[in-house]
Amino acid sequence: MKNLLFYGTTPYSISLSSSDFNKFNELSKSFNLFVYSSNKKAQYIDHKVVKIFYTKKFKNFLINYLYFYFFNIFSFYKFVKNEKIDIVSAKDPITALIPTLLLKLRILNFKLVIEHHGDFLNLLLNQRQLYFKKFTIYLSSKISNFTYKNCDLIRGVHEEQTKLLEDKYKKITSVFPAWVDNTTFYHNNNNTKSNNILFVGNIIPRKGVLFLIKAFDHFQKNNDGLYQFKIVGGRPNVQYFEECQDYISKNNIPNINFYDALKPDEVAKKMNDSAILVMASNFEGLPRVLIESGLCKLPSLATNINGISTPFNSKGGTMLYEINNTNEFTTNLELFFKNDQTRLELAMKAFQLSESLSGSGVFDENWRKIQESLYE
Repeated sequence: MKNLLFYGTTPYSISLSSSDFNKFNELSKSFNLFVYSSNKKAQYIDHKVVKIFYTKKFKNFLINYLYFYFFNIFSFYKFVKNEKIDIVSAKDPITALIPTLLLKLRILNFKLVIEHHGDFLNLLLNQRQLYFKKFTIYLSSKISNFTYKNCDLIRGVHEEQTKLLEDKYKKITSVFPAWVDNTTFYHNNNNTKSNNILFVGNIIPRKGVLFLIKAFDHFQKNNDGLYQFKIVGGRPNVQYFEECQDYISKNNIPNINFYDALKPDEVAKKMNDSAILVMASNFEGLPRVLIESGLCKLPSLATNINGISTPFNSKGGTMLYEINNTNEFTTNLELFFKNDQTRLELAMKAFQLSESLSGSGVFDENWRKIQESLYE
């Protein structure tokens, strides 16, 4: 079997979550698996289904990223050489810089895959407060161009966006979603009788949570306050979270409950207890939450943006509304709750699409296809 390394800043815990264990357990049938990540304590742990090397994680966000992206080359070189890594999968084109340099200098020989989960720079600029923004954009563009030109394969999550990269850099590509734990997210719901409206995701401006709160208030006033809005997610932007809370308080909006980031099984339970998932994102790659909700037979209402309009609306399970359009959001929600047949049809279409994207064994099969493309 080939030795496959996942390289990036994904914060895997010292004790693997059940979802992470299930992902690596599925892939371990076809690969010897390694992860190179960061944690507070630098250590190397054999998790049986995967070996994870944790570099030291610094408290300062900027220092941590500068080290991992630019000054980590000797540690990474030593690890890849000692473990005889065959395939390196870099989380994004910036993470791919060190592997690309080692390949260009002919110091090591491995196949390089760059993951493309949407416009990572757009995500970063909308999620973090960055200094020297123009310089960051310029440098990121140059690095991305360099790494994409020199990689072996681009693994995307969205067909149209990945095709643009394929044409630009003349690279082979593979398109499939990020891992979704189909053993945790499964349908056990009573959503045809539920009045719960659910949001799952970080409470940040890009996710449009404040818009959803205002739209829910508008919807409630027209529907006798019969519904509950449950907001599940982390709060990396404290100021924005407080703005959401202040709006609810000042306008005396009932039936809204916040939950912090929950474990996958707890999120699945919320999905199975809800009628519909709502989103208001202004940008997405291929939202994993829509696949998770689909596995729970939970329909959704989301913005008409790339990554959502296809495949989630075109193949079913998701109703669309124009971004920031309260009237369209409310109208769709009213139609959904008034028509049981629509609810059932959307639920079934959501499930069928998610099964095709992330059913049992699909993730492993997609990675085996990548291996075949790299070594054909």
